[in-house]
Amino acid sequence: MTHEEYKQVVVIAFGGPSSSGKTTCAKAVHSLIKNSRLIHLDDFYLADHLIPVDPVTGQQNWDVPEALDFARFTSYIKSIRQSHNLEDKIDTLEPDTNLKLTAQEVQQFEAKIAQNIPDLDNTLLVLVDGFMLFHDREIIQLFDVKLFFHASFETLKNRRESRKGYNTVEGFWVDPPNYFRDMVWPAYESSHKYLFENKDVDGVLKSEYKTQYQIHDIRNETGVKLYEVVDWSLQHIFAMVKRL
Repeated sequence: MTHEEYKQVVVIAFGGPSSSGKTTCAKAVHSLIKNSRLIHLDDFYLADHLIPVDPVTGQQNWDVPEALDFARFTSYIKSIRQSHNLEDKIDTLEPDTNLKLTAQEVQQFEAKIAQNIPDLDNTLLVLVDGFMLFHDREIIQLFDVKLFFHASFETLKNRRESRKGYNTVEGFWVDPPNYFRDMVWPAYESSHKYLFENKDVDGVLKSEYKTQYQIHDIRNETGVKLYEVVDWSLQHIFAMVKRL
């Protein structure tokens, strides 16, 4: 079935700070749902030489909103919704991820999907993965379903610092020493604290914003299994798709 033949297009945000598990979960859900497309916000970074430089450290800061081409990103998402056009695909910089769902778990999820989205053949799910999807109210409004992944400072720091590096538009980026502490966390805190009680991004989301924007938050701490995160995500997707 071509994109133009789908009766319904649902745009789903998998948002949250770096290393919160959103990308892994989005890739898992994408692998489970045949009528889905996966878009990465990381593919909308500016060229390497245009990335902002932090005035204190003198290092490039890849984790602020200004490092991304949001005009292009917004236009792309709106074009999908308005014209059902996915022909202009974005070349992705994201590496393949070895998913850790067992064959039995995959079968269980596929059965749940078939049961909860009976009109799946006529529905296209557009999964959008990114670390800056909830910092701006206009960006939030682009999505029908909003999943917000988060975890504690220490959990995110340990995960981020275990990574070898990242593909970029013009090359490869490796975090300098203390990059998470000095850049990643402050950028996340500054851009997302308005969503949290007492502006504490290590705490809980404000109920008013969860209600107003229908954000479903997923606390993905150390020890939480991929199966659990995928299950929580799918349950919310099922509930929201039925309302649309």
